[in-house]
Amino acid sequence: MSARLTPGGALLRSSRMFTIPNPLPQPGGEAGAVARRLSPSATTDYPTHQAITTPESSRKLGDWGFKRSLPIQKTIKTSTPIVRVKQIDTLEGVTDYNSAADHAITLQKFQEMNLPVSLPTSNRVRLGTLNAAPKSVFEDEHDFTTLEDGAAEDNRWKFQGPWLAGLTEGEFDRYLRKSVRSKREEFRNYLREVLAEDINKDRRQAALDRGSEAPEPVTAKDITEDQVLQYQRKIRADRVLLFTHISKFLDLAPLQPPPTAKNFVDVTQNTRPSTWAEVGPPMSHPSAGISYLRTSAFAENHPVYGPQAEHTPVLARIIAPRQGTQHAKLGVAGFVTDVPLGDNAFNERSFRGNHKNRIAGITSFDPDVKGGAKAYVKPVSAWMSSVGRILIGLDAAEGESQSVLKEMTGKEKIYNDKDVSTIPVAEPRAPFAGLRGTAAAAPTPYFRTPQQPYKPEQTGSKETYGIDLS
Repeated sequence: MSARLTPGGALLRSSRMFTIPNPLPQPGGEAGAVARRLSPSATTDYPTHQAITTPESSRKLGDWGFKRSLPIQKTIKTSTPIVRVKQIDTLEGVTDYNSAADHAITLQKFQEMNLPVSLPTSNRVRLGTLNAAPKSVFEDEHDFTTLEDGAAEDNRWKFQGPWLAGLTEGEFDRYLRKSVRSKREEFRNYLREVLAEDINKDRRQAALDRGSEAPEPVTAKDITEDQVLQYQRKIRADRVLLFTHISKFLDLAPLQPPPTAKNFVDVTQNTRPSTWAEVGPPMSHPSAGISYLRTSAFAENHPVYGPQAEHTPVLARIIAPRQGTQHAKLGVAGFVTDVPLGDNAFNERSFRGNHKNRIAGITSFDPDVKGGAKAYVKPVSAWMSSVGRILIGLDAAEGESQSVLKEMTGKEKIYNDKDVSTIPVAEPRAPFAGLRGTAAAAPTPYFRTPQQPYKPEQTGSKETYGIDLS
């Protein structure tokens, strides 16, 4: 039977003030600190503080579950009552807080796209015949942190050591000074164990070749200091073997091998390189908690047109137009991404002729566009970089899916899109009414159809799109 809590202990346990997790470190390191100094209100790559909300009944009283109430005039008029608390109490006797609507609304927009988070694809797969289809981050092949029998060591996403390719010179020197130099004796003991295992392996193989019994195993205590020095000289001459032992001892993230002729031949084989060797391991779980979908292989069902071949496109904002060889930047659901690759309207560079599909504002800033230049795109993939930034892959949206979306939002009419003047008009007429033997109250409708020029219908056009149920 558990001990009964005191009233003060029960109050602290149920208080929101003691359930807020510790904030995460600010993203970007030193470069991120400089950027935050230039723009303190800029949205960070990922949230660092817990987003907190409260019921409307408590919000009217300013009660958010903290030590003191928050200002009612500031929190009651907002349409997104979500805050992040930096300090519950300060020397001035106030609660340091600000709005958390930026990350909360971004999360809501991303989940509306129904986009799963996949593993990053290495650029080396373009040289060979590897299957570059996106893989879910929740597959058992990659979603693990502890090593098991038969599991690939480099496929796990969590490592104790850093990714050396992503460290700056200052960060690398700091890592050597604080974490590596104090482990010299531990590394020598590790080499003794490795050397003893190699000696035992060679002796067992020699005994197997001679057909004799295996000798007694050698332990790490039996390895002399001279043997350790000789083994150190051996691994220093072999950089690949040296990094193998160092990365295993320090539990470092894998690195991409150097581009040599042998690696170029090996990459064309049906072997997939390490997932995190080129882009670096993620800071947290690869899904980042932003989506828990495993696939986007589903069909959307329209209430009139039925199952759709394409998913609903997303309206993206053109943040920066194309400049020279640099692609334009788009804003999709609060994330900045590049334009879709390939032969589409985003990449048209010819200025000859009449380009009806050219997107306004993609080549230069167009101030005449009301509300800013926008374009429809189709999100196809999303993944998280090693610094915690969400990257979204786009494709050009189909014209049919754009028309369906515009009709649902009231910007275009497709279903029952007919000219009212062509509909027959019924005029009730009773030419024999009142005569003997006829029914005076039974008029016969007479249809008068306006004469229209003959125009053959086009199959698949927007005039015949859908099923006329009227």
